[in-house]
Amino acid sequence: MLTISQIAQAPTWHGEIKNYFTALDIEKMRAIRGFDLSSYSFVVSHAPDIYQRVSLPPDAKGRMPMDPGTPWSKEMISSFLTWMEAGYPEGEPQHQNKSLFKMSGTGRIRKSLTSLTTEELEKLKTAFIGIMNLGTDNLNGYFQNAAIHGLPLAFCQHHDPGFQPWHRVQMWAFENCLRSIEGCEDVTLPYWDFNELLPDWMYNAPFGSYTLPIDIGTVSGSENPNYKAGYQTNRYDAQTILNNFNADVMKYYANAQTEVWWDNFNGLLDGTPNLDFISGHDSGHDATGDTMGQQNVSAFDPIFWFYHCNLDRMWWIWQANNDAQTVDGFMKTIKNKSSSSYLVFTNAALGKMNPWAQNLKRDDLTAEFTIDLATNFDVSYESMTLKLPQAQTNKHLFLGMARVFTADDQEVNVRIEDLDRTKIPGTFKVYLLKDEKVLDKSVFFQPDEVEKCSNCMKIPTVHFDFRLPLSVVKGGQLSIRVEPNNKEMYGDTVPLKVLGNPTVTVSLLMDAI
Repeated sequence: MLTISQIAQAPTWHGEIKNYFTALDIEKMRAIRGFDLSSYSFVVSHAPDIYQRVSLPPDAKGRMPMDPGTPWSKEMISSFLTWMEAGYPEGEPQHQNKSLFKMSGTGRIRKSLTSLTTEELEKLKTAFIGIMNLGTDNLNGYFQNAAIHGLPLAFCQHHDPGFQPWHRVQMWAFENCLRSIEGCEDVTLPYWDFNELLPDWMYNAPFGSYTLPIDIGTVSGSENPNYKAGYQTNRYDAQTILNNFNADVMKYYANAQTEVWWDNFNGLLDGTPNLDFISGHDSGHDATGDTMGQQNVSAFDPIFWFYHCNLDRMWWIWQANNDAQTVDGFMKTIKNKSSSSYLVFTNAALGKMNPWAQNLKRDDLTAEFTIDLATNFDVSYESMTLKLPQAQTNKHLFLGMARVFTADDQEVNVRIEDLDRTKIPGTFKVYLLKDEKVLDKSVFFQPDEVEKCSNCMKIPTVHFDFRLPLSVVKGGQLSIRVEPNNKEMYGDTVPLKVLGNPTVTVSLLMDAI
């Protein structure tokens, strides 16, 4: 067993790091998870995930190395982080892969789908057709751009401090690829305003669907690939989508915009209520259609790009409303300096935005870099106003030492906690019931094989929050039901004992006075 008892002061790939991975590690990870730990470029691209895995407790799921008898020493883990912070030095001249991403100095004003002119729409159509016609191995191609969000490449970050920054870079990189098509050098990615009915052209080529050119993977519990060559993305009709958003999604975005702290805006992280932005993101995916509700393939549906462009706009609006459009201003919205968010935004190695940082040789492409959208990405939005329903989160779950509160006897928070999501193959819905009748529901968006997702394994158990009138909650038996989108393993309902028997707690809310 390899043991290192001293921290390497200036570690390099060829000098130290590659030797941390034993032949058995390399063989197992390649066979089981498709990881190539012998490859410098692969390890660089996945370094934050590897760092998280080797730092997990010995009995944790998803831990590396897979052999419990060969854990990394504290010195090895520290040296690996030092190597990341130093920019992944290779120790010898590095082969420079040519990136096909193109940069443009043209100012980018992103417009709503419904406000595009005929000329702008035709140019956008030309750009989409252009990248869809590129090969599956072309970095500018549609396939490569969609593949990094789920199958087969899976770089995406969800339910994590890097969620917003990662998708901001993804929108920018995709926009660059659209601009790589001749005659489309100034095209911009439009956003989908969720208050508006999708235009008819969103159901026509090339925006209506995408057909997989090759097999990309299987669903856990299934003998045959669900995502074979020829799989065609699909979504609900425009009116159904609008109805779904009004009923189940917009309330979360309304909650998020009332928050002044970053972790509360994002939601879920470090125990914060799970009824803000990330809840809206997850519910929005599910509300749009079958493909969008599956993380493995959601980015192949062309609507994905307009959906996430609007999420980026809503984050930028929140930043503007909270004086958080610069690094200094944004960091003031992170109140806990020991939180996972603070670490990702202040540690360049852990906040690296891969695969683009690696592909573009851009060491500055970090979570911190994404904060200033206007300066660093030359992007602005046509509209910076939102039409949202009444928010639910202007009350507090916990007492604050420096503030005076009174209890609200009209509304309560119901939390479902300690739910082991690793046992559920793919996206699922959680229903809160009273005497077997549904009071509310929430959606959790995740890949089919959670245990193979290192980002997912950072938070294997999750919680859900519901704000409801006390009169609705009291006087009956509260319970929960969990329904997976993928019915192959459990059928319509996942047994709660499989999920660790999650609990239900009811808390009074507090009004500041």
